[in-house]
Amino acid sequence: MKIKFRLYATLRDYLPPESNGREVLLDLPDGAIIPDALARYAVPLGLAHIVLINNRHVLRPDIATRQLKDGDELAVFPAIGGG
Repeated sequence: MKIKFRLYATLRDYLPPESNGREVLLDLPDGAIIPDALARYAVPLGLAHIVLINNRHVLRPDIATRQLKDGDELAVFPAIGGG
């Protein structure tokens, strides 16, 4: 299956140069879960603080087990600080 994989803010550093710093198209096996996509580019699961699939928030307890489907768009944000 193919998914669109986007990393934001400091996580963009994990993407390969051909991604133009925004997104890549991943080819994953059927039944792949969010950590499988993160592992493809060595993104530590602990850095995935906000995760969206098709613009819908994935709750923190579900990140480690949520299956992906063909055509999904996975967006991952690190912790965001402010003051």
